[in-house]
Amino acid sequence: MAVKNLNLDRMAAERAQAMVNNAKEGIDKVKKPVDTLERLATKALGVLQEQGVYAMMLFLFSRTSDEYKVAPLIRAQLYEALKELPAFESSQIVDRPEDALKFYTDKILENIDTLLLVRDLYEQTLIYARYAAKAEEKGG
Repeated sequence: MAVKNLNLDRMAAERAQAMVNNAKEGIDKVKKPVDTLERLATKALGVLQEQGVYAMMLFLFSRTSDEYKVAPLIRAQLYEALKELPAFESSQIVDRPEDALKFYTDKILENIDTLLLVRDLYEQTLIYARYAAKAEEKGG
């Protein structure tokens, strides 16, 4: 049985670019979705770094207004990044607060190695999303 080679940097870059591409396609009644994505990714990154993975997910579920409409783009790509890890390949993550938060409590927070791996993956993904969104805003 071959072991899957994990390149977290590639995974983060792909998921970040997917966030920006989805935002570029437009979000109903959000005037500047890429700008909102950049702002929300920055805030989510700060929460992740200061309080951790679970707090960041709570934060993304707690948004209002335009950020409420952009947050699912971020969450969806973070879920997809998670599914690229061998332990979570067949995981079904439902994007409802009670289901997603239970998944994180039961599957991510139970093991410190898993938690640190996910934190690092999410941190890199959000950093790339910020930069990619900023580049897109500048016409790059």
